Order: sequence, then structure tokens, then C-alpha cells
Amino acid sequence: MRKQLLTSIIITLVLSAALQAQSFTGTYKLIGAKVFYTDIARVAESADDTSANYYVEAHWPNINSSMFSTPLAGYAPGDTVAILETPDILLLPIGLAGAGIDLTLGLDMEQGTMLIPGIEGSTATYPTIDEVSCSTFATVAPVTDNATISYSTSSNSYNSDEGTFTWGFGMSQSDVFDWFDAPADWEDPTNDVTNYGVLTGYFNSDESGFEGMDLIWYAEDGQDSDSGIDSDGILNRNLGITTAPGDTVTVATLNAVYGTSFNVGSYPILGGTGQDLDGDGEPDGVVDTDWGYYFDPVGLDGEMMNGDEPFMYTGYYFTYNGLAALSAILTAAGDDADGDGIPDNFMAAIAAYMGAGYDQDTATLMALADVIQGAFVGWAALFGVDATTAAVAAATVVAYAQATYTALVASGDPDALMNTVMATTTVMGAVLTGLDIDIDDSDHDYDGVNGRLVFQIGNSCVPVFEARDVFVSFATVEEAGVISEDILPEKFAVYDNYPNPFNPTTQISFDLTENSVTEVSVWNLLGQKITTLYTGDLNAGHHTVKFDGKDSNGSILPSGVYIYRVAAGNNVSTKKMMLLK
Repeated sequence: MRKQLLTSIIITLVLSAALQAQSFTGTYKLIGAKVFYTDIARVAESADDTSANYYVEAHWPNINSSMFSTPLAGYAPGDTVAILETPDILLLPIGLAGAGIDLTLGLDMEQGTMLIPGIEGSTATYPTIDEVSCSTFATVAPVTDNATISYSTSSNSYNSDEGTFTWGFGMSQSDVFDWFDAPADWEDPTNDVTNYGVLTGYFNSDESGFEGMDLIWYAEDGQDSDSGIDSDGILNRNLGITTAPGDTVTVATLNAVYGTSFNVGSYPILGGTGQDLDGDGEPDGVVDTDWGYYFDPVGLDGEMMNGDEPFMYTGYYFTYNGLAALSAILTAAGDDADGDGIPDNFMAAIAAYMGAGYDQDTATLMALADVIQGAFVGWAALFGVDATTAAVAAATVVAYAQATYTALVASGDPDALMNTVMATTTVMGAVLTGLDIDIDDSDHDYDGVNGRLVFQIGNSCVPVFEARDVFVSFATVEEAGVISEDILPEKFAVYDNYPNPFNPTTQISFDLTENSVTEVSVWNLLGQKITTLYTGDLNAGHHTVKFDGKDSNGSILPSGVYIYRVAAGNNVSTKKMMLLK
């Protein structure tokens, strides 16, 4: 018995020593990837932050010719701006191929190097996030690299039940990836490092080598990761935001629940949080959109439809008639040319009244009365109300504006003047409605006369500090051949383009089961063909074409939704994609 026990111990020690010495040197092909990006607002410090701002704004009629803008969201340093993730389809080889991602790497454990591409004479591509003109987008780019790698092991690196061997894994001097350290304790790597990697190899059947590898790493912006910094080592990453949260079910749900009759438009409601329509505990109808309505059935007090909503007389939508009321007040108040936060006409009127001997508070209220009366009379004239009638009716609006401003100032509101203006537009609508004038133009989108305003989200560069959680899975080149995309597809299929939304390019992938005359084309929502990306014979197999966001004349297309169409033999399929600028 002792002899058998001693033999067992010796065998175990020999096997353990052999496994501890196991090398991960080899050539590997990427077969799956998942990345989470967490972006936290930071203080702008770098010279690269010249375009930085902390607000997401909506513009009408669009960002290029904005006649009116309003902030939708604001961020302070430390706020979470976004948590982004790559689509789950990239966890599958077919998803990587559809996105145009083809990565091989050569690992040399003994020399401490990593080479991309890992197969001589081949090319490699990998997805990344880029930011241009305050627009962040996913892109797939060619990559080459000659990085330095390091590793560490612990006593429990071998898992006989799982057939795996694990190392703390590090990378540096890489031109493609984050730099991170090889933790001594890979089970709890944050004990000694901030940026870390863990590499797990899966043994083949006779444990003579590995059939695959999983690599996870965590890295955050800074000099240690060599990411998100300028040439001086100062944080310089900006998150380009071109969309805002919204939903497509708010108005219809309110009509069903409250018995209201709000008009339902074709665009999302900006800021809408969605509704759990199917009872699964998750809100439905939630979208990120670059166009949408400003719809407010709540107002400042947070109570549904209790009378303080600024757009209640225009169907609770911000419509052209509502904008006209607001513009009338702002125009009467004048521009703020000197940047002191007080409109120039308003300030001039205050100065004039103080010059006539009135104290500042009285002069301010008198100036406010002048501005509001002039604004109401001018706005009412647009609806055919004569000046005499409008001047009499304006007394109610003036009294409300003065009382509101006085109360807001007393409460310490730093935006008392603008909040007074917004609240006063509601009363202007009420007074005009009392004169039997219907100003509700919420039953249609703006048509050159009036209607719902459709806002476009402007490009915003928010300074951020980013952290990345990465999972990538590899197969040895021999094993990867088993799941090669050279295997003929079983059915005709057109895949979602990647990236989507995109700017400026995206990949369109599809499968053909037989040789076919094929056309890949792009159309707008009016049914007009924009461009043809490919036309001609194609062999059976998986194919990918690139769309560069241009029409057939080479002109850059505007932001919007487009349709791509793949017609091959008797098979036709269409899908939507979104171009963001």
C-alpha cells in the first residue's frame, strides 16, 4: 500500500511539473470577442479637449442650421455618461466574419513576444472605437503589432476537472491593444495591479498542447495602459454623442392609460423611458435616436397634466406655435451680446427705469412687464388678434410673469429669468385660448406653417475617462480550420451591417448557397436607389462588401436611415442601417 501511495505521489508530482512547464507558444485565430466600455465624465485638461462640452442638445430644424436648441442632458465630472458593449453576434465566428474581423496572433512564451498577424503573408483586422467630429463610432481596421508579453503562474494554475491551465498575462509595447500587467494572483488580480490580464488555455485530448485560449483583460485610461492620453500623458479621450435616449410608446401608452387623445407622431419622444407593455419587467420601446419630438405632459412639478406644462396648449408637444411664443419673448428681450446672462434689451430697460429713479427690483419688474407685453401683442397678431384686444389680454400674462419671477428670485433660482419665460409661454397659450384661438398644431409635423418640431441631436464631445472589460476567445489555427468560414452556407442569409450606426463606413455581409448573379445596393426611405455597391457573378459562400456612406456620385450622404438590399438569383433581402455624423 505504501509503495502504491508513493508511486501515486511521484506520478502526481511529475504530471504537475510537466503541466507547470506547459507553454502557450503557438498561433491562434480569434473566434469570439466581447468588450464593455464604461465612460465616466472627467475634467477637461488636455489640449485635445478644445471641442469638449458636457451637454447633449437638440436642434431644430437640424444641427447645421439650428434656429432653436435646447439641452437634453448635462454631465458633471464623475457621472457615468455611457456603458457600451459590442453585439453578442461577435462571440461567434460567423459574426466576426460578417463584421470583417479576421485576427490571428502568434504567441512566443519563451521570447515574450506577440506578433499580429500570426500567419506570415496574411492580413489581420480588429474592431475598435473611434471619435471624429464629436461622433463616436465602431470601426474595423487593419492591424499589425509586435508586442511584449509577460506571464505569471500560481500553485493552482492547473485545473484537472476543466482541463485548463491559467496564467496571469500581461502585454506592453503594443500599438493595437491596451497595456496591462500579469498579476501574481490571477484569481484576485486587483490585489496588486490596476490593469490586468488572465490567459486560460484549454488542453487537447492528450494534454500535449492547447486547442484554444480565453483571454480576459481589464484596462482603464492612463499612462499605465498607454490609452486615452495625449503626448504629455494627460487624459484626452472624448466620447462623441450623436444620439439621445427616447422611446416609441410613451404617447400611445398615455392615451390607453389616461384616456387622453394625444396625437401620435412617427418619431420617438426624446427622453422617453419606455413602458413595460409585455410584463417582462423590462421597458419596451426604448431607443437611442438622433431625431425626435419634445413632448412634456409633466412639467416642472413632476405631476401628470396638472396645468404647469409649458406646451399644454399645443398638445403637450413643442410645436411651431409654442416656439413662436417663446421666440416672441426672447426676441423682445434681445440678444445677450455682452455675455452677462441678461438679454440686452431687458438690461437696457432696467437701466432706463433706474435712471428715472426706481429701485432695481421695481425697475426689473417694470422692464419685465414691457418685454412680456410686447411679446404677447406681437405673438397674438400672428393669429389675427388686433393690438388693442391683445394689449388688454396681456395684463394677465404680465401679472403672472412678474409674480413668477419674484417667487423664483426669492427661492434663489439662478435661472429665474429663463424659467419665468418658459412658464409664461404656458399662460400666453391659455390667454390666447381664452380668446377662442386654437393654437394646438400637434396633429402634424412642421409643414412650413406650423406643426410638431422634429429635433436633431447635435454632436457633443464629452470628456471621459474610460475603462474596458474585454473577453476574447481563440482557437489554435488547426482547430480553427474545423469551423472555417469556407464551409458552404446552408441557406441564403443577409446579416446586420456592422458597425451600426456607422460613420463613415460599414460592412454588409451575406451568404450564398450557390453561384448567383448578385446585386448589393443602398436605397433611401423614399424608395430611391442611392448607389450600387456590387453587381455581377458571385460564388457560393460568405461575402462582405463595404459601404462608405456616399452616393453613386461620390457625395457624402446626410445622417439618416438607409436600406441595403441584396438580390441573388431568386433571393432578395433588405435591412435597415443608420448613418450618423
